[in-house]
Amino acid sequence: MPQNVPMKRLLVSAAMLLLVTTIARGETIRFDPPNATAHHSVDAIVSGIWHDGCVPSVKGVTIAGSTIQLRLNTVLPPEAGCPQALTQYTLTFHLEVLPAGAYTVVALDDHGDRVSELTRTPLIVRDPEPLSIEPYAVPVSGGSVLIKNPFGLNATTVLIGDVSALLFITIDGFLAAAAPPHAAGAVDVVITSTAGTVTSKAGLIYYDPASADPAVFEPILYPLSFEGSGAFGSQWKTENFILAGSTRAFFRDPLPCPGCSRLLRADAQLLNNGDPWGHVLYAMRGTTGTVDFASRVRDISSQSSSIAGTEVPIVRERDFRGQLRFVDVQADGRLRTSLRMWSLGDFPEYLVLIGSSPALPLHTTIIPGTSMWFGSLDLTPLLLQSKTSPVSITVFPSGFGTNFSPIALPPIWGMLSLTNNVSQQVTIVSPH
Repeated sequence: MPQNVPMKRLLVSAAMLLLVTTIARGETIRFDPPNATAHHSVDAIVSGIWHDGCVPSVKGVTIAGSTIQLRLNTVLPPEAGCPQALTQYTLTFHLEVLPAGAYTVVALDDHGDRVSELTRTPLIVRDPEPLSIEPYAVPVSGGSVLIKNPFGLNATTVLIGDVSALLFITIDGFLAAAAPPHAAGAVDVVITSTAGTVTSKAGLIYYDPASADPAVFEPILYPLSFEGSGAFGSQWKTENFILAGSTRAFFRDPLPCPGCSRLLRADAQLLNNGDPWGHVLYAMRGTTGTVDFASRVRDISSQSSSIAGTEVPIVRERDFRGQLRFVDVQADGRLRTSLRMWSLGDFPEYLVLIGSSPALPLHTTIIPGTSMWFGSLDLTPLLLQSKTSPVSITVFPSGFGTNFSPIALPPIWGMLSLTNNVSQQVTIVSPH
């Protein structure tokens, strides 16, 4: 496959590597179900990296108005012995059924005598009944929505965020309404007729299209989107597909395919853009449950021995984690090996450790139009210098705190592409 531009290499000793990573940690919060409603219980799942081998536990949940505090118990028994090593963990907090509205969810390091904030994220709980609103989110400039009409053919008025909405026509029991412009956030939707009034609390969400609101959108990553010439006369082609399901799926931006819009109407093949980070799509949470995603890459030159190509993983938000581990990677001169890494946020530097060799830095830059960052590294010459084969490769943040203060570490995902110089057969290695 096409090789990446070589990056400046700075060797870091193994001893220094341990020193700078022993106190790094970071947390993220996700929700199950991701598209929360006022009719089902919600779990908040906190994941991160702790600075030693002993991880925190669930202490409790405090709800005060629109703020939800997730308290992580970090007090350890006196006899606990914790190895100095980064340790990944996942904790589940049961929030039960929440009233409709907008919340701020905060994860706290509760050490008894001191409490510090680890991270925070928004949560919007909608009331999907008695009104069904599709899509349930529109940009701040407004947009068209379909609303289930509970009053049949009776004359109705619709208020969206206390503003009268223009109604178009009634289609199969639905009202086609034009949601007026509004500031970002959740608003009530009220339908009134001679038969009465029905209100959906936080029924519609307004979002800023210039950002990827995590309360509304989930990132979906296609890691490759390349078509063109490569090394040794190879000719590469990536084929990325998105297959429509039984429900309507919505996205923040028009899909990168001919005639496509923010609404997925039929199966589509995405256009290749040649960007090293592939495609980053932002899907409206809860609308892609029946949608399928697929990707493959193949060499279409005459020397190719793989007509079918190689499947490329499609990455969802849940696949990102605190560090990456690749095991049993072949250090073979017949292979060219590339590391690609994506991050859900900004962090200055990561370290790549190949076996027992000195670590190398890996820097990321923001992907235009997204809140995701990308970096890559050609590992071929480094693997050839390895004294053993196969080797294990680890990628994790190099940041460290002052006075043992926590550092926010965004979740990452990455993959290795190993390409045979003779057959051009590609092997994709995902992290374990």
